[in-house]
Amino acid sequence: MIDRLRGQLVEKDPEGVVVDCGGVGYRAAAPLSTLRALPAVGEECVVHTRMVVREDAMLLFGFATREEREAFDALTSVSKVGPRLALAVLSAMTPGQMMEAAARGDVHRFAAVPGLGRKTAERLVLELRGRELAAAGGGGGVAAGEGDGPFMEAREALTGLGYSLEEAERALRDVPPQETVEQYIKAALRKIGGRR
Repeated sequence: MIDRLRGQLVEKDPEGVVVDCGGVGYRAAAPLSTLRALPAVGEECVVHTRMVVREDAMLLFGFATREEREAFDALTSVSKVGPRLALAVLSAMTPGQMMEAAARGDVHRFAAVPGLGRKTAERLVLELRGRELAAAGGGGGVAAGEGDGPFMEAREALTGLGYSLEEAERALRDVPPQETVEQYIKAALRKIGGRR
């Protein structure tokens, strides 16, 4: 089992990443939060991984932190939630937000994730409620980057202003790393304003 990769980041695209470890390139599918948290292509990185072995394929999934990987494991332990759907959830919210939504019984938050229906959202809330992630607060892997903190707060603020999660993600996707929530929001609003 491959638990983590450390090496040069050679590719980063919406489908995931490729990390060169000693001349071997490992491709791992990853959530958007991980893609944002990783350094630029060409730099060294650490990616925590989960290997999923199926009858027809061996799939590798990568995460910026152990907490994200544990959240992925919690999601895939729920009936009818596969790895791709788990990545979609982790692209839409942080592990902390996910567990908080489950604790509050916020079915709408889960149902807003593309590809996740209401019944599956209800099942997620039911099965995740009361659980805790052991890695929470235990430190992560790669540089924290935008995957946490100001980026996520800016996304939340944009959705609070009435923009859909997709609009907020799209607007923030191309914004270079910023230091404050306000800077992210201003840059995102400029992008949104330029599209209309």
